[in-house]
Amino acid sequence: MSFKTADEAHAEGERRQRRGEHEGALAAFEAALKLDPRHAAALNDAGWLLTTTLSERPGARGRGLELLRDAIAAGPDDTRPLYNFADACVAVGQLGEALAPVQAALQRRPDWAEAWNLRGWLRGVKGDDPRGGLDDLQQALRHRFWYGDAHLNRGRIFVAFGEHAEAESALRLALRCGCFRPGEAHYRLAGLHERRGHLRRALGHYRRAFEVGAAEFQQDAAGGVVRCGNALHHRGAFFVHADEQIRLATIDREDRRPRPIADVLVEVRRELARVPEGSEDSQIEVGRLGLLAAEACLEGHVLEPRWTDQSPALAIELLATGFTGERHDALRRLAEDVRRIWLELYDELLAREEPDPEASALAEVERLTGERDHAAAIAALRAIDVCDNGHLLRRADVAERLGDRARLHGDVQVALDLYRLAHGDFARYASYATAGAEGMARMRDVNRLNGKLSELGDR
Repeated sequence: MSFKTADEAHAEGERRQRRGEHEGALAAFEAALKLDPRHAAALNDAGWLLTTTLSERPGARGRGLELLRDAIAAGPDDTRPLYNFADACVAVGQLGEALAPVQAALQRRPDWAEAWNLRGWLRGVKGDDPRGGLDDLQQALRHRFWYGDAHLNRGRIFVAFGEHAEAESALRLALRCGCFRPGEAHYRLAGLHERRGHLRRALGHYRRAFEVGAAEFQQDAAGGVVRCGNALHHRGAFFVHADEQIRLATIDREDRRPRPIADVLVEVRRELARVPEGSEDSQIEVGRLGLLAAEACLEGHVLEPRWTDQSPALAIELLATGFTGERHDALRRLAEDVRRIWLELYDELLAREEPDPEASALAEVERLTGERDHAAAIAALRAIDVCDNGHLLRRADVAERLGDRARLHGDVQVALDLYRLAHGDFARYASYATAGAEGMARMRDVNRLNGKLSELGDR
């Protein structure tokens, strides 16, 4: 490649990277660095490729880390190389190395919300200092409250602590603020709702996680959809016609009337039986596993998973891998039909989703606070029904957080009123808690509020 300027070479590298031509992209970035060894964007992009997609090349990770260090030095106010370097260090178990440039960045710019968020992620999510991580994330939110990724990281830490009300509040805020990984936020919220028996809400979040989630959550989210849908079916909350609709999905919908899937599976079993057992063809063996999975899923009701996180559509896709040509394409179309009908049925179920009045009430509190109508906000917060312990913790969490915001803006009396409300809710929950760990966690909340009230001269 021949380029006149480093910017031209870098632009070509970006074009190739968008097309998935990783080797060509790296060559273009390296050409940019020959023309300008301190080209910050080329340093970052080349380092990222060498520590991710091309990391299996000999010496790639070490070279990539060096390039990312140089990118941080060349663009000290750019978050991308800082985050890419942290990701690469975490991938090879070098947490201390990841923290060093973040600490330096915060010494230089103490108000840098992204750097506080990154340090909170490194310490609290990836490291072994979750409380320190929460402190860092609180600093990030102090400088930029509507920061979705900081709320997501708080949610991750609270989930690990088992502090479910705080986790739910943080994850909801992450979605409202537009976090970078909405699929993960939906997936974790789904798990919290499923644990508490709110199956329709869990189903809705699993469905969204399946649609928008990162690859590592998609399979688990699909399993959650099946699991919650099946539980609702057994409660009598689903529909008997689901089974018949999916059984009549067709594999050649343009030319023939729909046929029961069981008939298709009988034909496929005959075809696979012509191949001797113990065949060295790995695709055939995978196809046999898919056939067993599909038959098991379709024995009773189609939503019934017969082993962990299995579903009819996934089983039929697995079966399709045992074939090539027309049969492969027909089975893939069948899987698409099953998934389409399956999701339509869940949409019908989600239309009956349980109301969540406390969520809209809390949103109204956030709106009033944003407009600095503190008296109305506190009144609305006190009016929220807290007969459920989960709602009690959500109200306490919101009251404390809004108190922090009021204190930051110098509204001392408002902060005191909010801290008193949060203190009372946490103390009330602590008096109910029977489990030792849960009671201790709530007493830590009470003690933290005691400290904040004391700092404002109340106790």
